[in-house]
Amino acid sequence: MKGYLDFFMLLSPPERVKAIVREHKHYAADVIGSYDSEYSIAHISVNKMQRQKTFLTEPGIREFRQRLCLIPPVTLTIGGFDYFVHGKDYRTIYARIVSSPETSHWFKMLKQHLKIKEFNVPHITICRNIPLADFDKIWPYFKQLEWKETFTVNALTVLQRESFVSFAKWEPYTELPFEGKVQYSMAPPKPSLLKPLNSHQTSLF
Repeated sequence: MKGYLDFFMLLSPPERVKAIVREHKHYAADVIGSYDSEYSIAHISVNKMQRQKTFLTEPGIREFRQRLCLIPPVTLTIGGFDYFVHGKDYRTIYARIVSSPETSHWFKMLKQHLKIKEFNVPHITICRNIPLADFDKIWPYFKQLEWKETFTVNALTVLQRESFVSFAKWEPYTELPFEGKVQYSMAPPKPSLLKPLNSHQTSLF
């Protein structure tokens, strides 16, 4: 029996987006060699929680399912590439998710329902944490590359792996569908939606 599990929550783009990301990763590997995230499948990270007790998993998932079913599917647009700076020596190249009032409100709702305090800029990683010398070789290519792609995400994907097993792989755990009305995401934020969730409610993580 698995005593402790790590969980990874993400938004999964359609296969056509995953295929294009694979092509970009292959190009980068041809230029700079093998790198971290070279073989990772395209996704938008939402939250990662480690060393969770399994007996809390099921009630937590049921609670999240009840919350997330109120959120509508979200339509996102990829608009070119950008990068994160990690100190002086490392960079991460990613496909940029275009921000709008609607998408900003949607991600704020998702964060509230999942009780996430910190939330990264939504993005799809291409090359994670590569040395500056390698970045300088491939960034001119991505900088001038135009890529605009619109897609809809209908569910939150949850992966799992065993916490204390070396090189444990992420495996599918469940998907939590977004089933709210689309108009819900288009409405301006209401104070009731932005209040912190009650502290006594059970958390999966």
